Amino acid sequence: MSLLWINGTLTDKTEARISPFDHGFLYGDGVWEPLRIFESKPFRPLDHLNHLFLAAESLGIDIPLSREELVAAIEATAKANNRTEGYVRVIVSRGPGTIGPDPRKVVPQIIIIAEEYRPFPDELYGHGLHAVVFPVPLDTEHPANRVRTLGQPHVVLAKQHALRNGCLEAIFTDRSGNLVGTTEGFFFLVKDGAVVVAGHQPQDVTGFAVAALAGQTGLIVVEYGVKLPDLLAAEEAFIAGTACGVIGIVRVDGTDIGTGTEGPITRGIRERYHAITHGQG
Repeated sequence: MSLLWINGTLTDKTEARISPFDHGFLYGDGVWEPLRIFESKPFRPLDHLNHLFLAAESLGIDIPLSREELVAAIEATAKANNRTEGYVRVIVSRGPGTIGPDPRKVVPQIIIIAEEYRPFPDELYGHGLHAVVFPVPLDTEHPANRVRTLGQPHVVLAKQHALRNGCLEAIFTDRSGNLVGTTEGFFFLVKDGAVVVAGHQPQDVTGFAVAALAGQTGLIVVEYGVKLPDLLAAEEAFIAGTACGVIGIVRVDGTDIGTGTEGPITRGIRERYHAITHGQG
């Protein structure tokens, strides 16, 4: 049994219903934010919810609960599902209205899901991912691509492209050729022993947390626009995301990154991230 929190009521997912006139369904008119539960507590919940509120504001959606009320709802949903560790997604849709896009007199709906999601097999941690570059540039100026909206066909198409090419992850570029993230995480590389945060990426709580963590461990952290030649010449590459944690990327478009195995800096950051999220740091 999996229980969903829907507008204040816990409902079994097999019995959950939304209106076919919900604008989240009709138009992808809504936003979402992922969180992780570690040792029964959400990791940096207010940082995540600040992103959610900013995303909703960008679409003109007024979230009908406060941040504190949402944290309480997240914790209640995780507890109801016996989740002491796991993935949570908070969804805010515009709500049910007419079949047209007019958003007036539409009441936003909130759904909270606490159900495990791990995008990559556990055995790949410590070994690393093979990835491909998605060939369609992302329009990073479009508001729908700057925040997590309910309509994300580019993510679905990129994941399909990766799978067709025998990989589990795809890397996005913008129209200038900058690498701007992946389907699952915030993108980093290691160059001359320094951790490079790829610029031009949408904001991400876990990505920022990992960048700060790298700096706290004494590594030099810099940010600049990263293009494919920079990646292919890097010593290491990795991604950090709420669902996937920290995992290395060891081959891109058939070319090994560095030695083609998880590097020591990636491993150290991955182990440190696990430590701080489990009360060991």
